[in-house]
Amino acid sequence: ASAMDPSDIDEDYVGAARVFHTSGITLAISDSARSTTIRGLEVARGKGVLASFDVNFRRKLWREVKEAVDALLGALRITDILFLDDEEAKLLLNTSNPDDIFKELRSRFGIDKVILKLGVRGSMANWEGRVVKVNAFQVPVKDPIGAGDAYAGVLLASVLKGYDIEKAMIRASAAAALVVMVRGDEENLPREEDLERFLSGYGRQVDLR
Repeated sequence: ASAMDPSDIDEDYVGAARVFHTSGITLAISDSARSTTIRGLEVARGKGVLASFDVNFRRKLWREVKEAVDALLGALRITDILFLDDEEAKLLLNTSNPDDIFKELRSRFGIDKVILKLGVRGSMANWEGRVVKVNAFQVPVKDPIGAGDAYAGVLLASVLKGYDIEKAMIRASAAAALVVMVRGDEENLPREEDLERFLSGYGRQVDLR
């Protein structure tokens, strides 16, 4: 992945998608990967594809914090859907207050689809002006690796399927809960039937209305 180059971007392939999702980890792993990530977001937006970005800040992957902040803020300028946590918001926006985070992202970057991840406290969204809070499922944690990716993937898939944002967040939270209960970040990725079974067990069956 670190060897990827902007010329690797297939614009027609990206343009055929409904959403293009990437993260700050790809920005961090090499200069060429960073350029490729930015190019991918630009192509997506240019072709009317939703550009989705997860800040996913990992200090050890960056040479300097300032370098990370500059690169991440650059990505925010070409993002439609943003995932971040309160610590990342503090780093980038100098605030961890949800209302201020949402206001700042809307006014500075024009982002009106924001997911604020709060760990064991759940998640919040400001989605096209609608603010939603969803609690995390209380489950035994064996391995947190992959929970954020599962959350983002299921949320995006749920939105594309037509779920409203609150139901999409519940499904995403369920996916994250299923992931943390099992060690490893690949073999425990939940299937649709896993989500339905888990949500039914909690008495929170999610149906389209």
